[in-house]
Amino acid sequence: MTTENYFLGLEKSEPLLFQQGLDWLIENSKEGGSGWVAVNQRESIGKIAKYSGLGRFAMFHKRSVTRTIIADCVLDLVTRTLIPRDGLERPILVFQPTIDFLSTLETVPNFKKMLVIPFYAEEVDTWAKKNFAKDLDNPDLPSIYIDDIAITAFKHLKFAFSETPPENPTKFREALCQTLQILIENKIKFEPQALQSALVQQCGWGPVSAKQIAELAEIILSEHVPSGYEGRGPWEPDIFKLWKIEAAKAQAK
Repeated sequence: MTTENYFLGLEKSEPLLFQQGLDWLIENSKEGGSGWVAVNQRESIGKIAKYSGLGRFAMFHKRSVTRTIIADCVLDLVTRTLIPRDGLERPILVFQPTIDFLSTLETVPNFKKMLVIPFYAEEVDTWAKKNFAKDLDNPDLPSIYIDDIAITAFKHLKFAFSETPPENPTKFREALCQTLQILIENKIKFEPQALQSALVQQCGWGPVSAKQIAELAEIILSEHVPSGYEGRGPWEPDIFKLWKIEAAKAQAK
């Protein structure tokens, strides 16, 4: 299953952030009656348990304790040395993880939802981009991250159309579909709404064409084939390698 990923900000006080995180965990643990609490190391619990309303976490100071109950929900401890093999479709609350610890948690399958409370923004940014994590306070705000390779691909396509306009709307649509298909097959991630915005702002596409591309992206990302598309288009088989090279050059400038 795909994990729903969320993050909190940094500018609220720690007691408020930690309590907001716990409230989220309890609410999302109600259905199954259990969840996970993750800290870099067991010693980090002291920082959490000292705040009002969070004292129950102090139980985890004891080396023999890996489970506690808060608000009728069973919460199991996760640390760098205590990693579950399976998330068991439970939610997990991660307190101020290091980059390495967060990367390790990414490898655990079947967390239902994950909420990360960062210590430094930079430690969480890469994870948030890669996993389309949403701002818990603004969950309807789409991820604005678009891989540079996707930007390069659609800049190339826009240039190709300006040099040699497609013969008819069918050829235009085939090119759009093939570009999206190549990106998705090569595991380039994006949210359609974010791509739509980037196409207009960064690639020179018109708003209606950008909307069409976003709609086609939604179809292909849902593992369906756009009506009438038979997998053909203008690109050569090795075009993705070129996009990757050009994107790396652009990033290095």
